[in-house]
Parts: sequence; C-alpha cells; structure tokens
Amino acid sequence: MVLKDSGSYIIILYVKKAIIVDVGKIGRIDFKKGYYLYVGSAKTNLAKRIERHKRRRKRLFWHVDYLRKEADFFAALPILSSVPLECHIAKRLKGIADWTIDRFGSSDCSCETHLFGMHEDPLKSSAFIDALLYYGIDQFEEHLKIREEG
Repeated sequence: MVLKDSGSYIIILYVKKAIIVDVGKIGRIDFKKGYYLYVGSAKTNLAKRIERHKRRRKRLFWHVDYLRKEADFFAALPILSSVPLECHIAKRLKGIADWTIDRFGSSDCSCETHLFGMHEDPLKSSAFIDALLYYGIDQFEEHLKIREEG
C-alpha cells in the first residue's frame, strides 16, 4: 500500500488563560486554560493543511481557525492514511480528554466533537502517547479492520 499526502492529524493548541471566542455558526464558546486537541483530516495535501493550521492569520473557514486565532500553536501530529480515521481518532481521544467542546469540528459527521481539552501537556500523557502509537504503529491493522467494516 502506498500512502500519499493524505490522512488525519491532531493539532494541539494551548490557551494561556480562559477566553471567549466567537466560532462561526456555533457561536460564542468559553475556552478554559489548557491544551486543546483538534482532530482533522485531509484527502489531499495533508502537509499543506497542517501548515495552514499553524498560521494565525488566514481566512477563517474551519472551526479550529477561530480558536487558532486566539490560541498558541503547540504541536501538529500527522497520521498518514489511505482510509478515513478522523472519527476513530476522535472517539479514542474522547476517552482520555479532561473535557470536550461539543459540536466543534464535527459538522460533517455524526461525532459529538473533534475538539478535546486536557489540563496537562498531552505529549507527557501515557494515554495520549498510547493513542498515537496505536494510529502509527498499528495503523495498517486498523486500515484492514475499517475496510472490512466498510
């Protein structure tokens, strides 16, 4: 299997102090201090999508653009994949997150959200690292399972 520049990603943003942000059609959202993990995907140009999310100044299009305008960029974690994993990753992160922001980034699927909050640095969390390893090392097995579920 040849992977192209497509797949899912996790963008980690840091909010230094509590803020209120107008997020497009969702409206005003209270964001408390902490780390925010946003799960997204790109069918093509994954690297360019991640680079776009790193920039603070841009046309506001996705929900995460509104938060990024106010929050510090912390990390970007690409997950190369030829099958959609975005919702699978979101479900896994929901199980380890300290809180969620309902309806954020999930307007085109049935997930409750694609934005998760953590009090502590997720890169120092063994549960988060386990999730990353699962979608990195065990990714091929997951691809097969998703294709079978179809």
